[in-house]
Amino acid sequence: MDEHLRPLALAGAFNFRDLGGLPAGPDHVVRPRVLFRSDTLQALTADDVRLLVDELHLELIVDLRNGAEAVSEGRGPMAEVPVSYLNAPLQDLPVSELPPREQSRLFYLEHLASASSPLATVVRVVSALAGRPVLLHCAAGKDRTGLVTAVLLRLLGVDDDTIVADYLRTGENMPRIVQRFLGWPRYRDHIAAVPAEVYQAEEYTVRGFLRGLDERYGGAAAWAAARGIGGDELARLRRGLLVPR
Repeated sequence: MDEHLRPLALAGAFNFRDLGGLPAGPDHVVRPRVLFRSDTLQALTADDVRLLVDELHLELIVDLRNGAEAVSEGRGPMAEVPVSYLNAPLQDLPVSELPPREQSRLFYLEHLASASSPLATVVRVVSALAGRPVLLHCAAGKDRTGLVTAVLLRLLGVDDDTIVADYLRTGENMPRIVQRFLGWPRYRDHIAAVPAEVYQAEEYTVRGFLRGLDERYGGAAAWAAARGIGGDELARLRRGLLVPR
């Protein structure tokens, strides 16, 4: 098997995966081994760290947890290795009276509209490092990471069905994540305060978000332009993160 096609897994992160290989239009795929998504890294094993540092040569971790959350939960063993770290704090999903699927969809859309959200900054950073190994993560790797991943994949020309399929892969991992969260007070308290459906990955949520991206902004590239992300930055993103089929 081609080394770049070998499945990757971490023992201490249940929702980690390489986005490489996803089709982006008729002629390209996302470059393998340069863009990863994950749940929290705070419980990684020594072997996990060796994989990320020595094999994947990870250059940057983008932590999407809010500041207080990142401090209280910590960075785990990755804080001890020479990998750059950026905390780009996206607001966590709030407790709400709305149906869970609507909570998540509107939460994603609010980040598109918010002038204080670092979403556009994350896109710029990934563009600047495109082609060098970057890992995006939050706590579960579902909402904040799912939002950023969906925007990036749209900017790369990945079709909606593929974006949805990647998003739904998180659903397979959520039972293990929730079980672990029940042993961590911060997340245990949040689980107790919201309906169980909040911790599920639903197709309605991500398709509704992608539809809202089109209806409200005219697509991902138009949203990026409205946030001051130039065409040269998007070209760099695509040049670094896409390879021919």
